[in-house]
Amino acid sequence: MKIISFILYLLLLAIFGLMQMSFAQNLSGVILDETNAPLPYVNVSIPALHRGVIANDQGKFTIEKLRPGVYTVEFAFLGYKKETRVVTIASEDVSITVTMYQTALELPGVIVTGKPQPTDILSSSQSVSVVEGRELDRLRGQNIIQALENTAGVSTYTTGTGVAKPVIRGLTSQRVLVVSDGARQEGQQWGDEHAPEIDAFEIEKIEVLRGPSSVLYGSDALGGVVNVIKHHLPSVEEGYSSLGGELTLNGFSNNRHAAGALSLNGASGAIGYRGYFSLRNAGDITTPEGKLFNSGLNEMNGGGLLGAKGAWGGASVSYSHFGQELQIHEDPAEHPDATPYQDIKHDKVHFHADLHLPGIRLETDASWQRNVRREFEEAHDDAHAHTTPISLKTYSPQEVASTAKVAGEEAKPALHLRLNTYSFDVKGHHEPIGLLYGTVGLSLMSQKNETLAEEKLIPGFNLLNLAGFLYEEARFGNVILSAGFRYDARSLEVEKTHGEEFHVEAQTMNYSALTGNVGLVYRASEPVAFTINVGRGWRAPGAFELFVKGVHHGTVRYEIGDPNLKNEQSLNVDLSARYATNRAHAELTLFQNKIDDYIFASPTGERDTASGFQKYLLKQADATLLGAELDIQAQVTDWLILTGGFDYVRGTNDKTQKPLPLIPANRIKAGAKLTTASMSGILNPYFSFNVKAVSSQERVEEFETRTGGYTLFDIGVGGEIVVGSIRANVDLSAENLLDKAYTDHLNRYKTYALNPGRNIALKVSIPFGIIQ
Repeated sequence: MKIISFILYLLLLAIFGLMQMSFAQNLSGVILDETNAPLPYVNVSIPALHRGVIANDQGKFTIEKLRPGVYTVEFAFLGYKKETRVVTIASEDVSITVTMYQTALELPGVIVTGKPQPTDILSSSQSVSVVEGRELDRLRGQNIIQALENTAGVSTYTTGTGVAKPVIRGLTSQRVLVVSDGARQEGQQWGDEHAPEIDAFEIEKIEVLRGPSSVLYGSDALGGVVNVIKHHLPSVEEGYSSLGGELTLNGFSNNRHAAGALSLNGASGAIGYRGYFSLRNAGDITTPEGKLFNSGLNEMNGGGLLGAKGAWGGASVSYSHFGQELQIHEDPAEHPDATPYQDIKHDKVHFHADLHLPGIRLETDASWQRNVRREFEEAHDDAHAHTTPISLKTYSPQEVASTAKVAGEEAKPALHLRLNTYSFDVKGHHEPIGLLYGTVGLSLMSQKNETLAEEKLIPGFNLLNLAGFLYEEARFGNVILSAGFRYDARSLEVEKTHGEEFHVEAQTMNYSALTGNVGLVYRASEPVAFTINVGRGWRAPGAFELFVKGVHHGTVRYEIGDPNLKNEQSLNVDLSARYATNRAHAELTLFQNKIDDYIFASPTGERDTASGFQKYLLKQADATLLGAELDIQAQVTDWLILTGGFDYVRGTNDKTQKPLPLIPANRIKAGAKLTTASMSGILNPYFSFNVKAVSSQERVEEFETRTGGYTLFDIGVGGEIVVGSIRANVDLSAENLLDKAYTDHLNRYKTYALNPGRNIALKVSIPFGIIQ
């Protein structure tokens, strides 16, 4: 902690010293529509610098005092395709002219995942999908990952509606990295029912990078990266008032889920600020065959952001709190009155600075996270058992927890973990050196995990990870070539930890890895690009896999770890073809991901006599995942948009030639959306109809449950309602419209419960201004 504090002190000194530095280069230009008329009030931004302006009523703009470098500039205006331009700032001012084209499609502009520097989607050698803007408003669900369910190559591993883990190309948990605010999201990712602790409301954009990305992110990014981008720091340049905000209300009929969020933001001079607060409360899930007892949740989150930015760069500090109480539904045939629940708290302080030094732009991220997880096996008094089940129909999770007392004492958690994580990352983006421009980076992460309950599923440990990387890029006409490498060294100091069956002696484990990435993009013409990317990834085994020995209720297994497990190492090859205009967007990707020493749980054929659970050993073998993804959207007329696509993945244990576990079933999706600029006073109204056909999953590992195929229908309607100066977004949708009885292959309840039935969702967001 002292090291982090000292680094932050030095960075603050550097900021105040740099604020007086002079910068000479300006970027200016004019923005036109397709008729060559000036397009006013377009948002112009340089995402790498977190700076932007609004064009004037003549379509003209100027961003002043830029340091030399290569920047991707984004131009965004409602009803028009986002445009991007790559500009090189050297020793003179730069002026450009940009033409924007009308479209009803919601197309991505600049992406920040996959490269150290932001880029447009056609110039990325890796496959990236983006959910943002009004699309994110419509897809935002009861947890953060639900918005990604229809993203190509992405599935969700669910435990009810409160827990969803991203699955990218058949990999999940510690093989998929979640990044938030530029820092790794660190909780207890190893658990099947442990979801990312991030508020679903406080998000501006989600980017999903498919395929290994260890060069930029280190261990755990074997399957890909989910980059959660929260609301940025407001600024006067971008048109923010002194104080404004947004009220968001969501309702879901299936489990009587009510959720709301209030945010306040503003800017004055160089200073920007933002604060938010949100609540969720949900009852039991309803399936076509009835309710799932003990499946509700409560959630209370909040946080704030304060910072400054200008020509010298920017700096900000943020705090966030995530608090959730979650009930876990168990097999009623085995435990009809069981009321297990989880209490999770996650706090995070994050400092970000972007400093413009001579010859280099220095970007730093320092964070502290504390994750506290308590899991309770029962929520009723053993001495006075309830004759009727406790449900959120009459009790909140707090009231359920308050009954968890034995002999007048507060119930003790079966599992109590506390994880503190400190991280520091610094990236130096250098000015062009000939054709090369790129980034050198250093990364440090320190963790302390404490296991505080009598049940010792994982040991206490101290982890230290140090890494350095270099990533460079060069453009040769229509060809973009990128390459990078990274070296990681990790030390895991395990504490002496003894439980009833769990015995681990103090010891130190050391791991290291050299990873690399080479990508090539061929911009065949303005709307067409072909890419190839070859990447090496790695993952160090976690403390759970190394040392677990005992009943793991999350997987309904008795699991036994292996302290001799080695690193997982992957080699992934991606081939993509992309097409992007204002009328259509399409991407086809083929991939193969070979993983050496893949870690998996293998059944022993024996059962634990106390719990009756099957015993599993953690083992390793080489594995191969291969597949394909297609995503298409096209505006066929001014009022009709068609969408479609599929994803396919096949995972195989190369040693046994048997399937890997938890591989998602193949999916085909199609949809249509009717829209126009306005109708009966409603702006941008729409009506959408979507169908998703999922095949049966018969190719499963031994002891894994097979699931049948199914087809789901969804509809949606919405638009922007203007009342005076208030412009509210309203979205009404029906998910699983026909109340189909089905079981998704990645549903943890699949052996004894169906997926949720019909769900009517109403979402309203109302931006407002208080002080202009």
